[in-house]
Amino acid sequence: MPQAVDPIAQIQTMIDAEPDISQAPPYVRGMDLSGLKFTAVGLGRFEMEWTIGPHLTHYDSIVQGGVVNVIADSGQSFAFWTTATEEESYSTAEFTTRFFRPMKAEQVIRVVSEVVNRSRRLGVIESRFEDIESGKLCAIVTGTWMPTKRDFGRHES
Repeated sequence: MPQAVDPIAQIQTMIDAEPDISQAPPYVRGMDLSGLKFTAVGLGRFEMEWTIGPHLTHYDSIVQGGVVNVIADSGQSFAFWTTATEEESYSTAEFTTRFFRPMKAEQVIRVVSEVVNRSRRLGVIESRFEDIESGKLCAIVTGTWMPTKRDFGRHES
């Protein structure tokens, strides 16, 4: 029988803890996403603050667009996880990204990911990237997610 989970409590523990980059997935360490801070969690919602590091930008200090998708993917995975009632795996099926204004090195961005709809087979999540100082919307990333059977190497002995 599937085990009940409390993902919101687990995520809140991560938010409350001192950040430990060594516990992050390999891509986070490899890209040095140390400017990303988890700030809030609720049912179907996950919030972060992102101080854009200069190593994530083009020569003109504007953030590389693919990095925005990586940040959205992270936020959306946590937002989707909050809707779980049992242990499950899930994967991104599709992303649509709309840029409204450039995001630059050292800019602080609020990233709010919210589950718009969740069914047994699909979830739709929207991530909004807003400049904290001006409140202006910089980008919206809409993701479609699906529960999957993924093997992460966790085998019982």
